[in-house]
Amino acid sequence: MAAMLICLVLPVLCALCFSTPAIAASQLSNSISNSPRSPSAAGWSWQTWGPYRPNLYFGVRPQVTDTLLMGLMWASGENRQRMLTTLRDTCEQDDGMQGYGWEFYDTRTGGSQVIHDTQLHLDLATNFLKSKDGKNWAVRIVGTPKKGTTDVKTTIILHTAVEKEISDGSKSLVCENKSKSKTGVEATCLGDIAALGKFELQVLGDERNNILQDVVVNSVRVPEEEIWQAKAVFTDQVKSAGGDQMTVKDASGDGNMHFVQMTFQGPFKLTFTYRVPDTPTLDANAVDKGIDSLRSSFSTTLDTVFPRAPPFHLEKYAGFSQAILSNLLGGLGFFHGDSKVDYSNASEYQETDLDFWTKAASAMSHAQITTTSPQTLLSFTPSRPFFPRGFLWDEGFHLLPVVEWDLDLAVSVLQSWLNLMDDDGWIGREQILGPEARSRVPPQFQTQYPHYANPPTLSLIVPIIISKLTGASPYTGHPSVYISSPDQASILLKAIFPLLARHYDWFRRTQPGNFTAYPRPPSSIAGTGFRWRGRTPEHTLTSGLDDYPRANPPHPGELHLDALAWVGASASALQQVAHHLGDAASAQTYASHVKNVKHNLDALHWDPNRNTYCDSTIQEGKYTHICREGYLPLFPLLLGLMDAEHPNLPALLDLMSNPDKLWSPYGLRSLSKSDEGYGRGENYWRGAIWVNLNVLAVLRLKVIGSSQSGPQAVRTKASKLAADLRKRLVETVYESWEQTGFFWEQYSDTTGEGRRSRAFTGWTAAVILLMGLQFGDGAKEGRETSDASGGVMMSLVGALAFPIVVVAVIPALRKKVLGAVAGVVYSVLTWSRARRGGRGYEEVIDLDEYEP
Repeated sequence: MAAMLICLVLPVLCALCFSTPAIAASQLSNSISNSPRSPSAAGWSWQTWGPYRPNLYFGVRPQVTDTLLMGLMWASGENRQRMLTTLRDTCEQDDGMQGYGWEFYDTRTGGSQVIHDTQLHLDLATNFLKSKDGKNWAVRIVGTPKKGTTDVKTTIILHTAVEKEISDGSKSLVCENKSKSKTGVEATCLGDIAALGKFELQVLGDERNNILQDVVVNSVRVPEEEIWQAKAVFTDQVKSAGGDQMTVKDASGDGNMHFVQMTFQGPFKLTFTYRVPDTPTLDANAVDKGIDSLRSSFSTTLDTVFPRAPPFHLEKYAGFSQAILSNLLGGLGFFHGDSKVDYSNASEYQETDLDFWTKAASAMSHAQITTTSPQTLLSFTPSRPFFPRGFLWDEGFHLLPVVEWDLDLAVSVLQSWLNLMDDDGWIGREQILGPEARSRVPPQFQTQYPHYANPPTLSLIVPIIISKLTGASPYTGHPSVYISSPDQASILLKAIFPLLARHYDWFRRTQPGNFTAYPRPPSSIAGTGFRWRGRTPEHTLTSGLDDYPRANPPHPGELHLDALAWVGASASALQQVAHHLGDAASAQTYASHVKNVKHNLDALHWDPNRNTYCDSTIQEGKYTHICREGYLPLFPLLLGLMDAEHPNLPALLDLMSNPDKLWSPYGLRSLSKSDEGYGRGENYWRGAIWVNLNVLAVLRLKVIGSSQSGPQAVRTKASKLAADLRKRLVETVYESWEQTGFFWEQYSDTTGEGRRSRAFTGWTAAVILLMGLQFGDGAKEGRETSDASGGVMMSLVGALAFPIVVVAVIPALRKKVLGAVAGVVYSVLTWSRARRGGRGYEEVIDLDEYEP
């Protein structure tokens, strides 16, 4: 009955949500106004403050440029030398931590991070909490000695800095040592920054603390280029104090950088607070109560948004699920600064000669590098210690879980990325904004090139947003302004459509394959084939697959399978947006692009002799397939360009399920075990298991298995593969986390062990999307059980169609009818969820939702 009612009301809902006159992309705004976050823009927001300095173990800043920075450092309190050699500030790969990260964290409210510092015999908790109105915040720092080391000595340094204070006389921050007052207030700072207004910072102690030395407050003024280098500045201040002194000088007052240093023996607690005038302070008691409340509510909300279906319903997976989402959210950063870009547009960058990579490298070596004007980015980060910055290739995968948890947050991040786009449509694939970000990147990798592309993964998230706005798929996350207001939803889509279209056009224009100088199969459609620029004999970094083997030597006549598939995914996303905006002409154009892509995937890239999809090159003047079995042949499936009836699908299922090729006990290998390049060279994308593409594989296979068309044997096999791969992949990530305390960049296909970068809770966190998928006994027969709380599962690919009716409705009437229909949908979903016990969850994400 639930399914019947939803089927009746959803078409009405979809029609009412986005009934607008036809609008061409060229007529829409070419920029986006981000959701208001800064207090100077449109009032305080839950997004304004947060631990948006993910490169630090703990660091807070607002999403307002050139204002206030805060951070935490700690070290051994035994003596001066040991303090200087053990000082912790930025997240590092080699600090000897036994694990660190957020146990629970929500961007809207706060959370608790625990750092297990085995070298210093300390467990350090940072409990961060924001006031409901977003104006005030506090962090409660709790140090607990490891068992058997109750007398361990620890020095804590809280540091603050005011950006651009020297060049802007209107900014001020004055600190004072209050430790002698015996009021529990150890230090106070009064600040005034136009973008933030007046504010007060306080450091509150605890009467149970055993403080070994007097509290020290040190205020200094440093050059702007050092404002982010708290550890270096503090170390210099300690050394300048002379002798064996372990603290900086007690010299509080005016400055653009301030340090509050306290040394404890045994356990300790202290609270750092930020508040604006005429508002209450979030003191220790308020933070403790707030964190306790959040701890309980977070787990409840998590079980609603991301329920865990068998075998992951067991309690041991609860903390795992909580940690992986929390650390994805806790990796959100707000970045501001200039970039290094090569705008030379050298002719060698067209890569048309046979040895194009050597000529391009030569041109790059003497090109003039431009330092751009500062830009701003709100982005999740792949790894806090190793990749604490934004990556275009990663961001679409980051947003897959986020959009389920907090749609408005996902939209803010999407908008921020689109705002980086230049007039041509280029977005730099790696965002290294400012000197702090550059300090973590080798010089040879800092420069960005406007002819370099990256997989347009933002196209993965757009169809999901549309499905949430229309009610075509369920949304149980935080309240959303876009879901509650159809007008705001329409404004959003009108704003992002032209930018997405511009980026798509740029990709097609800058990464084309050459269809005039080189032979192509006669059945192919000219112009619909693409080649990643930036190729070398050993790497295609721009593809995101780095050392995955391709044609060697490279050739200007190559065509790359994954590049074409990404164009198809992007065109499909744009087609859906155009339909919702009533832009029939654009929708038809993108639909034709999708059709051409699907045709050429088979005409250009399918090798009937090898029975797989392949790249192509030119050898001895002939069009030649380069077939390397691994993730690459799967891209037509992974990106939703194949349905259950596709004649080539059985071959891909065989490839995926073959233990001698991609199938392993821990997930799908990135390169076939039978390939000559397996495990060789850098061995980055040459066999290891990567979570992001394994997650796509599970979701796509599940859709194929759920299809109502196509051969029964194919659907049965796809469903079984999806169920088995889901179990193996989740258990692989869980077991490694349980053993090491970390999530990892990739996993060994032979042992399941985490490898490469640790604390990698970027796209590895996408594994949470699989924990709620349900596969009943019916899966053995190609049928899957599903819970109605997940709604009627809309098609992820072209295997299922969803009719879209765009009608014009008077705005006032539309709101009334929409509210009534939405109420019916909500009631039906709530009733159905309750009827089934509320635990099942059909899907967490629909990557395409439906094909217009």
